[in-house]
Amino acid sequence: MVAHPHPNRAVRISYLAMGFACLGLGLVGIFVPLMPTTVFILLAGFFFARSSERWHAWILDHPRFGGLVRDYQAGLGIPMRAKMVAVVAVIVAFAISVGLIVDAPVWQIPLSVLGSAIVVFILTRPTREQTLAEKVAERT
Repeated sequence: MVAHPHPNRAVRISYLAMGFACLGLGLVGIFVPLMPTTVFILLAGFFFARSSERWHAWILDHPRFGGLVRDYQAGLGIPMRAKMVAVVAVIVAFAISVGLIVDAPVWQIPLSVLGSAIVVFILTRPTREQTLAEKVAERT
């Protein structure tokens, strides 16, 4: 996918801010159990493509995230393992929030709807087949 920054400067700045927020959440997700990384990194790629050619190129060339974002933007999908980890993390995190942390139904209902929407979004994205190299690396 080629970066096509939005023509409106204010919109580009908003997209860039959302890209950095998603990148930050994705980085936190690497270290915090139950916090998904894949979804936030993909969203960061989406927002960077619409805000800055420089940051879009950076995430595409990143040694850890670049392949994931390039594959997704090329229509190859999300690896099955990443999808399952993300779905389980979202379900557990939202279940803890709704069941243990938030007492008011006025917040429990929107949180439940949001968590469900995220799970549906992840599951409806294309699934990328494993390459032979990934299968070999997984066994070693």
